[in-house]
Amino acid sequence: MRLLAAGTLAVMAFGSLVSLAGNAAAAEEGVTAQGSRFVSGGVSTEEQAALHTQREQFSLWVVTAARRSGAYLAKARVKVLDAQRNAVFDGELDGPWLLIDLPAGRYLVEAQVNGQTQQRVTTIHPGDHHQAILYFDVDADVLPPGAGGRIDETGKAPQR
Repeated sequence: MRLLAAGTLAVMAFGSLVSLAGNAAAAEEGVTAQGSRFVSGGVSTEEQAALHTQREQFSLWVVTAARRSGAYLAKARVKVLDAQRNAVFDGELDGPWLLIDLPAGRYLVEAQVNGQTQQRVTTIHPGDHHQAILYFDVDADVLPPGAGGRIDETGKAPQR
């Protein structure tokens, strides 16, 4: 995952491949300059399962998907801005899921896919778990059984 500097936003811990929940699935994990832990991934079904077991450790769950098919979308550009419009997170997701542990406050979640932008506003209270599902008008396939749980950056299942 690539994080960009935005004002004073600096990356304290750049994302690295890690194994989640003892599974062989890998996802990008890191810490923002403000100290918020995050993990991005969910490309394969194994990665989704590993991330799902950790959801309760994060206050915000962002999911990107195609509006018509419901297929998950990878490679979305996601920004999370606090109430003062400071970038808390700004990066391209490796998969359709971003889990981030934000402190209490009001946040704007913005995602871009293929030139389209979707936004959601959420207010996190202590102990909250919020989900923001951002749908995009793109052609994307839902994977057929046995496809290996992978999609490419366009949202299509790889040809066999």
